Amino acid sequence: MATNAILMKITTYIDESLLKRALRVTKARSQREVLESGLKNLLADIARRRFAREFDSIRLDLSLARLKKQRA
Repeated sequence: MATNAILMKITTYIDESLLKRALRVTKARSQREVLESGLKNLLADIARRRFAREFDSIRLDLSLARLKKQRA
């Protein structure tokens, strides 16, 4: 856990079979660990998608020969 984390206690309903499966597959040591990991992965996935969407339209019109020439 990050040292600057703010602890928050929440009550929520989670599909028990989904949570058990996530615990088994990830080998997480606790429900908290698997939930925090899931949230981090969700945020990372969103960031990757945003990055891909933003930079998908960049076109590089460099041939291999021109790139080699520029590096020389």
